[in-house]
Order: sequence, then structure tokens, then C-alpha cells
Amino acid sequence: MKKGLMSALALVAVATGLMVAAVSSSSAGTPAFEHYVACGLSRKASPANVCPVKSKKGAFFKSTQGEVKYTVCVKFPKKEHLCTEKPQVAEEGTLYVNKITSTSVGKHEVTWYVKGKKVGTTVFRVK
Repeated sequence: MKKGLMSALALVAVATGLMVAAVSSSSAGTPAFEHYVACGLSRKASPANVCPVKSKKGAFFKSTQGEVKYTVCVKFPKKEHLCTEKPQVAEEGTLYVNKITSTSVGKHEVTWYVKGKKVGTTVFRVK
């Protein structure tokens, strides 16, 4: 991992209650994690696939199956890949957002990991 990762990704806790676009299921078929990207950092920000270059951008994550530690990584248009420095604790039912500070135009890929296992990926574009 590169130094300065937190300049690209910063953790902000946001209140729960937002409908999400992507979920990862547990073995029982119940969603274990909810994750998505939005053009904004508030709990009211809707999931998005395209964000304006000057907008705030966030990678949202919520565990619905207990407290977990998660890592979020972003692959930028120029193939740079940044991840949070340490796994972050996500309490069950709390929505978290990692700020994506990229102003690079193009395709971005956000991937969430729990215990080192990929639990979801979302692709979005910055225009």
C-alpha cells in the first residue's frame, strides 16, 4: 500500500436508513453487506454510476450480519490502486462512507473486502 492513502480515502460515519444499490449475501441468502458509490457523502446521496469531476464522491458500506472489519480499495483511471491503510470496524446496521477525493476523469473501480475476501465491486465514471 502507498503512503498518503487516507488523502484519497477518509472514513466518515453516516446515519443508517438509506436504500442501497448492491448487496453481498451470506451463505443463508440474507444480505450480509450493502455497498455502493454515490456522488455525495450524506446518507441521502443516491447510488450513482457517473459523478461530475467536481462533486464529492463516496464509497458506502454497511454490515447487516454483525460487526466486521472491512477494507475499501479504489482503482483509478491511470491504474493507480489505493486502499485504506488498516481494516476499519463497521458496526452492524451503521452506514459508513469512505471519501473518494479523485478528480481524475475516467473509470474508477471500488472494491470492498471483509477478512481479506472480496465482498463487492462497483465501477463508476468521473466526467
